[in-house]
Amino acid sequence: MAVATEAEQQVIDLATGPVRVFRGGAGAQVLVLHHDFEATGWGAFHEQLARSFSVITSEMPGYGESARLDWARHPRDLAGVLLALVRRLGLREYSLVGLGFGGWVAAEMAAFAPADMARLVLVGAAGIKPESSDILDQVMMDHREYVRSGFAEAAAFEALFGERTPAEQKTRWEAARETIARISWKPYMYSYELPELLREMPVPTTVIWGTEDRVVPPECATRYANLIPNAAIRLVAGGGHWLDLERPAELAGIIAASIATE
Repeated sequence: MAVATEAEQQVIDLATGPVRVFRGGAGAQVLVLHHDFEATGWGAFHEQLARSFSVITSEMPGYGESARLDWARHPRDLAGVLLALVRRLGLREYSLVGLGFGGWVAAEMAAFAPADMARLVLVGAAGIKPESSDILDQVMMDHREYVRSGFAEAAAFEALFGERTPAEQKTRWEAARETIARISWKPYMYSYELPELLREMPVPTTVIWGTEDRVVPPECATRYANLIPNAAIRLVAGGGHWLDLERPAELAGIIAASIATE
């Protein structure tokens, strides 16, 4: 997906390897972690959020220009690297926004290093096992169909990705799927430990979910909110899983209002 010209790009050389970040806007600091299917760079959602905040979005290890961690076997490993990135960037009193799989990584970061976080926002976050259904398994299906499943409206998917998937994009999707298979397999897309760790997590949290999310079941919103001591739920009626792609302005508005809440 295209990167907006308003965003600055930078590659941070951590001890674990290079990590690419995009930055834009001004104001309070907000770090955004992307979904599992691709690092989408800087798009309409980030542009909307950057109208109110200084927004940083990172390509997590194994995505885009960020080096894959051959030793990583759990999203907690990515969380450790991203906390190192936070220190390198000098972020203080920042808000952390995690989208889907990025929400799982964000929750791990908050569980282990909450001191510098002002607020946590989880949008359709993986990481917790649904009680009455399953998280959609991208490894067992055509990847284009998996991405399509994250949209509430098929027309929104077609508008962004067209009728055919270019070979270059297929390659990126397959690389992302390999990363997911390496670090979130058995159990797939959830952790047995994370729910227990979140019970003492002190960061004020907003849990945002599309009511028509077919990737991570909406029941997980309640599970997250019941585990985190200071959490509120915001449901997006008719919304799917990729809210940042399908409803960027609406999602940015909800997040901005959440961050502004004292």
